[in-house]
Amino acid sequence: MSTTQGRLLGGRYRLGAPLGRGGMAVVWRADDEMLGREVAVKTLDLTGPDSDNAGERFRREARATAMLNHPHIVTVYDTGVEEHTAYLVMELLPGPTLAEEVRDSGPLPIDAVRTIGYEVAGALQAAHDAGIVHRDIKPGNIAYAADGTVKVLDFGITQLVDEALGHHQLTMTDTIVGTAEYLAPEQATGQRVDARADLYALGCVLHTLLTGRPPFTAPTPVAILMKHAHDVPADVRDLRPDTPADLAAIITALLAKDPALRPQSGSEVAQLLRSHTAPAVTEVLRPAAAAAPTAVVPRQEEWNEPAYEPAYEQAWEPEPRRSRAWIWLLLLAVALAAAGIWYLQTREDTTPDNPNQSQSTTPSSTQSSTPTPTKTPTPTPTPTPTVTVKETVTPIPSTTPSTTPSDTATPVTDATAAMSDAVRGLSADDLDSDVAKTIQSKLRDINKAVRDGDAPAVNSLVGQIEGELDKARQESKLTETGAAALEGPLADLGDAADAFKP
Repeated sequence: MSTTQGRLLGGRYRLGAPLGRGGMAVVWRADDEMLGREVAVKTLDLTGPDSDNAGERFRREARATAMLNHPHIVTVYDTGVEEHTAYLVMELLPGPTLAEEVRDSGPLPIDAVRTIGYEVAGALQAAHDAGIVHRDIKPGNIAYAADGTVKVLDFGITQLVDEALGHHQLTMTDTIVGTAEYLAPEQATGQRVDARADLYALGCVLHTLLTGRPPFTAPTPVAILMKHAHDVPADVRDLRPDTPADLAAIITALLAKDPALRPQSGSEVAQLLRSHTAPAVTEVLRPAAAAAPTAVVPRQEEWNEPAYEPAYEQAWEPEPRRSRAWIWLLLLAVALAAAGIWYLQTREDTTPDNPNQSQSTTPSSTQSSTPTPTKTPTPTPTPTPTVTVKETVTPIPSTTPSTTPSDTATPVTDATAAMSDAVRGLSADDLDSDVAKTIQSKLRDINKAVRDGDAPAVNSLVGQIEGELDKARQESKLTETGAAALEGPLADLGDAADAFKP
């Protein structure tokens, strides 16, 4: 019996529409009729010529993924084999994947890229600690959860590192598995890979999220593989000039050709990305020869820090900014100098035998014993140092807004982004997850219509969103609290759509 829509697996999982296909496997949206919830079900047909090998790989995937318990790795609920179909039941994420978001909305904000990199690095560390290498990290295998964080999907081509398992025939070094744009050089040349291949792929993902495209592209997969193996990637700032220097340096280090020159664990990457005020480039990179094509992130022992604990258990705290201490020392020196000048001038003013002071304040007088007029001009120089310090500080924030606007942003895209954030900010109790996914899909369609200059489509889609929310409210799928949270962003979206002119 082939796997088709509507089929019941395990006596409880009713298959719905397919969500994706890859190789011999298909991922379906399904209903768990026992618990009354939606799930994702991955199926594998075991009747093909390579069914024995594929079946063993699938069973290993089920065991490996079920061992992982991490907030940024998709959760496995169940697994089984029915007739000639193996199936794996997982949580259903509302999405979209990062690949879909970049495709529909373009490059992501820098802070969002930092956060996603931190979350994925923590997930990879948990998998690597369990002896699992993903081997296909890419934007399409990272999706948004209901709380707005991301989760890593599809450990279907993982490699168990523990050689004691003895499944060498499933991890042959001359077999290339993965997606060409995100393969490490050692994968591209068919060599044996380890956890550092996943970190190279993470560097490619961060590059894609920042620039909208992976570091290497070519007409054919083979040409892309050759670039991974031999070409030096361009600095990400060439395509995204506003990328902070420390973030660009981390990506350069992750894309090192030699695995030994990359960060050696997901925890290292997470520690570099966890602070919004990241360390300077000189603190990120180890000294390297001028001709070296790649930068290197220091190992943890070089920082004299304690042994690693999983990144997702550590508090997200900014690292100390010791490099700014010289500013305070300079201000202190200026203050002391000002106090000294004031003290000397005051002392001169109170000295009665000062003919110069008397002559300068009363040039038409022949008497030298007139102390009272000499004191009136003296207070004017004293505020000067304080005023100078303030003038050097206050202009800094005034220049910030002028550098931030996006050249591609419009009132409509800004409004769709605000509406999307508002939807993601609601819990499943306030807004049904299916309704939320429908709204997010229509918001992406609005952005497409804006890029196409289709004003009628923009207004039509806004009306559809309003209709969906009204219907959800009537069916108790949207609470009053949720409706109140969406009212403002929805009104702004409607106004922006009415004013939109291609």
